[in-house]
Amino acid sequence: MGSRPTLAAILFMLAYLVSFLDRQILVLMIEPIQRDLNLTDTTFSLLHGTAFALFYTLVGLFMGRIVDNHSRIRVIGWSIALWSLATAFCGLARNFATLFVARMTVGIGEAGLTPGVFSAMSDLFRPQERARAFGIYAMGIYFGTGAAFLVGGKLVEWLEGIPPFELPILGSLFSWQLAFFIVGLPGLVLALAIVLLIPEPVRGSMDGPGNAGADDAHRAGFADFARHYRNCWRPYVGHNMGFGLHMLCAYALISWVPVIFLRNHGWGIGEIGLAMGCLLITCGPIGALLGGFLARYLTGKGMQASDVKLGALSCLGLGVTGLLAARAVMPELALVGLGGAIFFMALPGGLNASSLQTITPVQYRGQAGALFLLVGNVLGLGVGPLTVALITDYAFADQQSVGQSLQVVLILALPAAAFVLWRVRHYFNLEVAS
Repeated sequence: MGSRPTLAAILFMLAYLVSFLDRQILVLMIEPIQRDLNLTDTTFSLLHGTAFALFYTLVGLFMGRIVDNHSRIRVIGWSIALWSLATAFCGLARNFATLFVARMTVGIGEAGLTPGVFSAMSDLFRPQERARAFGIYAMGIYFGTGAAFLVGGKLVEWLEGIPPFELPILGSLFSWQLAFFIVGLPGLVLALAIVLLIPEPVRGSMDGPGNAGADDAHRAGFADFARHYRNCWRPYVGHNMGFGLHMLCAYALISWVPVIFLRNHGWGIGEIGLAMGCLLITCGPIGALLGGFLARYLTGKGMQASDVKLGALSCLGLGVTGLLAARAVMPELALVGLGGAIFFMALPGGLNASSLQTITPVQYRGQAGALFLLVGNVLGLGVGPLTVALITDYAFADQQSVGQSLQVVLILALPAAAFVLWRVRHYFNLEVAS
């Protein structure tokens, strides 16, 4: 990998890191937010998942179209700036409605990042290097979420000791609202760095001389992509649903395992943040990088569709380790399961992106990426955490049963995800896709 693509991959990874820091900091503030805004587990899940996912996914479809027609780098830069300002605005929220709108705006801003990165990275790296490059990008999820737990846990714990205070113009604020300002505003610096340091790559430049400068993208509208999708729907549906169900369980685990430690194991927020942060910044990046390296190694050994096959196996691994994290009576054993679960969450982080490029022509990659994000994040952010909350509130009617609710979701979703991915694996053979 050359210096320019490597710099781009690192900056994109940092952007992903910031995006997950901004979205996950909310999880650690569940107790003060529920107390001060009078929220139930279900309404909090609407803030954490649904408010974000609904607009992140719907706007993402339009962002995919913009990505296929305009400068990917500028789209990425403006997106980072918007969600960073919206995160800071969360610190001004005084009730459920205003916090919902702020979270919705964070989702709108973040909708432009991954479609832009999917398309741009495909023009910065050769096909055999993409799984590893996307693995670097996926590391941002775990560095960002880990930072949210490590730094955010201590930050929220410290802010909890500060009583409400008055600011000029802004009026009275709860201490936890400061956390949104602290984690939101640094993204503006990163947005500027990306726009200034990364030139726009030539579309199709890594897909052979016949695709270089593929400016037909500006003629590839929604109708064109819809026709392409209709003709190739089986691999897209299998890919999106398989990896989407994996995301559903990953988000459910990350959202509710901290609450299990809080309610069932009697841990404090600082302890939870330290433990989960350490696991996320170690097991997550290892899994994301190893997934990319394994896919490249197996492809070099002649194995076709290695990205999708590894994705199916990671679903099974996530099921076993996730159940251990959710049901273990001893907190130490639960942490062992959580470390394994984070590893298997991360393993297909670059594989879902690289396999999607295999079956998608140059001119549709922004829209294909946006559609995958729509499916994956509706399932992951919108359905996963909310389903656990609904089962806890209405099926068990006991907040101490959140671990059992999580187990139900894992048992139902992950075997189905592995089955779907395995069934469509042959569509991702390089000679078939080409």
